[in-house]
Amino acid sequence: MTRGVRTRAAQGIRTPRQERSRQSFERVLDAATELLMEVGYDGLTLAGVSARAGVSTGSIYGRIRGKDDLLTAVQARILERTEAGQDAMLARLQAGELPLDTLVPRAVDALGDFMQEYAGLLRPLMAQAMADIAVAGRGKASYGKLRDGWIAVILSRRDDIAQRPADAAVLGCFRIAYAAFARYLGLGSSMESAGEGDWAALKRNLGVMCLAFLKTPAGESSEG
Repeated sequence: MTRGVRTRAAQGIRTPRQERSRQSFERVLDAATELLMEVGYDGLTLAGVSARAGVSTGSIYGRIRGKDDLLTAVQARILERTEAGQDAMLARLQAGELPLDTLVPRAVDALGDFMQEYAGLLRPLMAQAMADIAVAGRGKASYGKLRDGWIAVILSRRDDIAQRPADAAVLGCFRIAYAAFARYLGLGSSMESAGEGDWAALKRNLGVMCLAFLKTPAGESSEG
């Protein structure tokens, strides 16, 4: 049965002040993250989190109002981790000062590796985003940072891009690569196609395709 889209009230998380309380809440977030990956949002319960974290449900309710607040805290933690990972990935690409012929395949490959590394954390959030506006909004903002950062890396070689307009061409490459990787990794609504084909070949072929497109002047085919 399809669930209706929900909105969520303002965040109601009470941040622990004492070190012992902070450590206890960290265990709660660790447990909630593990269970979210294992059973999804629908299977996530505060009782289950309590049992795994070794923290009483009363203690959990002392920090949050309920399950939705817990998801808010877990998502914030996951996105902080993934955004640190994407920043590191983009910094490595920028530091190389690579020519376009090397940069594009490497950037596509790095995007795929990044998505694969964090797929287990992102998969339940992306599934929940289809029914939860708040989760979707935070995820969309994080996606936008990744998209804009990746595009900026490629556009550092704007003068070597023959396709015009260059900004739109690079955006198209990102969207195609991201969608293909998401489909393979079962992110979003594409679980039925997860794992089809060869991962290394997918990354390699997407890199070749994107480079060929960017080096082809507008109005010309890659076959001449």
